[in-house]
Amino acid sequence: MKRFEHAGLILGSHFQPIYSLAHRRTVGVEALLRAEQNQLPLSPAEAFYTMVSPERRHGLDLAVSQAHVQHFTELEHSHPHWLFLNVDAASLSRPERAMALANTIREAGLQPGNVVLEVLEHVLEVDEALIEGVNLLKKAGFLIAIDDFGVGHSNLDRVCQLEPDLVKFDKDLLRSAVSQPRTRNLLSRLVRLMHEIGALVVEEGIETENDVLVALESGCDLVQGYYVARPSASPDADDIITKRLDSRWDELMVRDLLKRKITRRQIELARQAFVQSAISLMQGTPFDQAATPMLAMPDVIRCFLLDSEGRQIGRNLNSRHNTIASSLKFAPLADTTGAVWSRRAYFQHAIDQPGVLYMSEPYLSMTDTRSCVTLSMAIEIDEAMHVLCADVLAPRVHSSHG
Repeated sequence: MKRFEHAGLILGSHFQPIYSLAHRRTVGVEALLRAEQNQLPLSPAEAFYTMVSPERRHGLDLAVSQAHVQHFTELEHSHPHWLFLNVDAASLSRPERAMALANTIREAGLQPGNVVLEVLEHVLEVDEALIEGVNLLKKAGFLIAIDDFGVGHSNLDRVCQLEPDLVKFDKDLLRSAVSQPRTRNLLSRLVRLMHEIGALVVEEGIETENDVLVALESGCDLVQGYYVARPSASPDADDIITKRLDSRWDELMVRDLLKRKITRRQIELARQAFVQSAISLMQGTPFDQAATPMLAMPDVIRCFLLDSEGRQIGRNLNSRHNTIASSLKFAPLADTTGAVWSRRAYFQHAIDQPGVLYMSEPYLSMTDTRSCVTLSMAIEIDEAMHVLCADVLAPRVHSSHG
């Protein structure tokens, strides 16, 4: 590996693979600075601290980028790879510096489309000039990644404004998701949100087998961390990485299969009871009696009836065995008589296809903030269209996440 020097520092490179779970191969590597001063190793932060002015930091950033690019071109790749480069804020603060960075990378031997420039999310809060620098580099053809998303007060508006190609989730977000089911659900939703704005998601900090499982469950695109591969001047090949991850993949597939079997059984029993209740209603049986088969099901939370405009007729009929101890906390939400649910998908689908049973995606119930799915069907009662609804607890399979 070629030796680079700048301002008394010796600059080296280690590379950490960024692995695609779908492709089952490495699609990029992050370049990590390995610096020395007077034969003593310095961390990347320490190396940049030796540069006291923005101009000197920018100069070091250019030298480091040049070293990383030339070292990267010495690696052997069987498939196209991105090079992920960390960008110092000093290189974004002025347009001429941003363009100098672009030219340095090109002259060192890589085209912009082969390079992902990583920008720390919290840095972008500081100055609009930095946003301008990022946009200049985007226009020059570089891919942009927002790094450390999820640290402190992450700004979704800023991410949407920048429209990055990738978003790298901070490792603490993953740590929290491994230990807390609520954060695990949030992680999956954040992944979907990033996909909606057009960004791929990299989850960093994959260090244990459980981390791999949580990352797989979240639906992220790419993973990075010590469990995948440690940084090295010559990083692990894909045959080593894939073998490491395959057992976790197989475990998740088995668990998903079990979950689907449980879900199918629970939902099928609920569907049978729902149809029985619907037939009773159409035959003129009072609602509280017609709903009895549904309310007897162990996972059913409540039944309710809507008119053709989506307005609720009467109160919820709650299952006795599925009440929650903290129901008093949600007392202001408990009485839904007259509530209008016309914007809910379960109402709209049912009213569009009378007689067809619809099951919603899992969502948070407004009545008691539990995750549920809603079964619904439009039926005629006394020659008027109604929609019968039942909330069922969203199936959950408990797993050993640490």
